[in-house]
Amino acid sequence: MTEPQHIIACPACDLLIERQSLPLGRHAHCPRCRQHLYGRYAFRSSQLMALTLTGFLLLPSAFLEPLLYMRLGGVDVEANVLRGIAMLFQDGEPWVAGLVLWCAVLAPVGLLSGIFALASGLAKRWHILPITLRAVETFRHWAMLEVYLVSFLVALFKLVDIAETRLGGGLLSLGILMLLNLTMLILFDPSPYWEKVPCQGARDAERP
Repeated sequence: MTEPQHIIACPACDLLIERQSLPLGRHAHCPRCRQHLYGRYAFRSSQLMALTLTGFLLLPSAFLEPLLYMRLGGVDVEANVLRGIAMLFQDGEPWVAGLVLWCAVLAPVGLLSGIFALASGLAKRWHILPITLRAVETFRHWAMLEVYLVSFLVALFKLVDIAETRLGGGLLSLGILMLLNLTMLILFDPSPYWEKVPCQGARDAERP
């Protein structure tokens, strides 16, 4: 009898499907609606490390360099990610500021750090492999740089008519960092790492 952990539901049509092991580079699709379900990507640890290291190099520019230069009412203002979060705290919006800090800063950095620890072997060496895998699974659901960028662009379009604006170099770095995060979310396969974790870890690897 098939164990419950081996059964997944299609996110599009809710068809229950038995999860099968796939060879590298292959993908599984729903037989009813052809929705992509999961895949096993031929992505080496060295490639993941290269992506994460590139992300780490982009972090100072993405979070500290100005995203926008603005002149409003004769006053020059520079806006970057961390300064925007600090202003939300100062304006009495701690919950909004905390959510932006988590989704736009801490979760993306945590995702980079977790995948780097897995790809480099540090998580296995420090005996925190299952903890790191669960942390990466959490961070991948909360890293929302694309939402932050869309919100920023919407605000920018509203400011164009009332202020003189100029884009900063931080916006380019943040955009590249977002693309790196999306690439890792798509290509990172935790199954080979869960296979190195005994008992419960092996069962968790079967979850979609």
